[in-house]
This record gives sequence, C-alpha cells and structure tokens, in this order.
Amino acid sequence: MVTDNPEIKTPALLQAKNLSRNDPLSGHILLHPANCTVEPGDRIALSGASGSGKSIFVRTLALLDKPDAGELILHGKPVQRADACRYRAQIAYIRQSPVLLQTSVEGNLTFPFGLTVNRDKKYDRQKIERFLHAIDRPSAFLAKDSDTLSGGEKQLVCLLRVLQLDPCLLLLDEPTSALDESTAQLVEKLIEHWMYVNDRRTATLWISHDEQQKARVGNRVWQMKSGRLTTDEIAEGQE
Repeated sequence: MVTDNPEIKTPALLQAKNLSRNDPLSGHILLHPANCTVEPGDRIALSGASGSGKSIFVRTLALLDKPDAGELILHGKPVQRADACRYRAQIAYIRQSPVLLQTSVEGNLTFPFGLTVNRDKKYDRQKIERFLHAIDRPSAFLAKDSDTLSGGEKQLVCLLRVLQLDPCLLLLDEPTSALDESTAQLVEKLIEHWMYVNDRRTATLWISHDEQQKARVGNRVWQMKSGRLTTDEIAEGQE
C-alpha cells in the first residue's frame, strides 16, 4: 500500500554543482566552481561589482555558454548535452538589449511557435491579451510595427515572447538598466504577474545594480565577487 510520506521532498527547480568556466585562450578562470539551488517561488537578486562574473555565471547557467566542468540538474534530472535545446526552453535568458524581428508585435510573438522545440505548443492570443491587460496595454498594441516601439516597449515584447512559452526560470541580465523608472516597473509588474498566474511554481534570478529594484524583485540575495558565487543570504526584511 502506498502512503503519503511527508519526508519526501519535491526536487528543486534547478541545481548547479561545481559549474565552472575558463577563458579558452588564456586559461584564466572566469567562473570558479559554483554551487546553487533554485526552488519554485524564488526571486533571487544577484549582486556584485561590474566585471565580477555575474553575466558569465548567468549565461553559463542558461547553457548559452558551455561550462568547462560541473553539472546541471533540472527538476531532479541531470541535464545531458542532447537536452540543451529543451533545457533552454525551460531556463529562459533575457538580456539588456532587446532584439525583435522587423514585423508587427504579434508577428514577433507568433514566431517562436515555428521552431522545432515548440512544435507541441500553440500561440494563444487570449493569453497574450491577459498579459497586456496586466500592464495596461490594449489589444491594439499587437498590431504595432516593431520599428515604432520605444526601447521599453521592445523589452516588454521580448518578455512576452518568452513568458507565453511557460519557462520555469527567468534569468534576467539587467533587462531594465537602459529604461526609465516607470517602464522598468512595468517590466517588474509583468514578471510578477507571470509568477502569480503560475502559482509561484516558477522562479527568477535577476542581475541589477539598482538597490531599490533588488529590494523589490528579490527575496534571496546572491553575491558574485571575482568569479566566485556566494548564495543563500536572506534579503533584509524578507525573513
């Protein structure tokens, strides 16, 4: 007879074990062996000075750059090399400078569904409209040409393009650093809505140099210094 066992713990969303990277030319260590665990509902703020290795770590965690050593474990299962495309569909990376196709907003949003990795998914306009409603944008926004969008609007479209695909973890590499404060808070609001509708089963890891923003978006604080990661510091006021 099978019974519920309270001691059985749900696997972490993502774990990294001894993840490291070296400069392929000089051999210089870019990322010292890093160990971390991301749980559902985590909102992690990654702090550190410019050049400390934050982006290197996040890009390696996203498998955009190949690690030289270490292991990634997604939902309790080790990630194999052949799994990289599906892994990147779950662990989504958002960079500082948005890149869009020269078509309408909706054309940019439908584009990912033509990719092999998303062949089992379908574009859901009503889902997008709910996201737009959360940030006070009308449905007519979908008809706008991407060339006419402001920098902030382009970043919102890039976010929508990713969020509609239901990743489990967002890796945010200073996505609002070039935006004014009101637009930056719209980006934050969109991400918060995404986490809410997913019932906190998702997580975010956010690089930011803005102390006020880090306080808003983070309930955990990680630190990067000279390529060395320190985790599990509790954000002030979030205990």
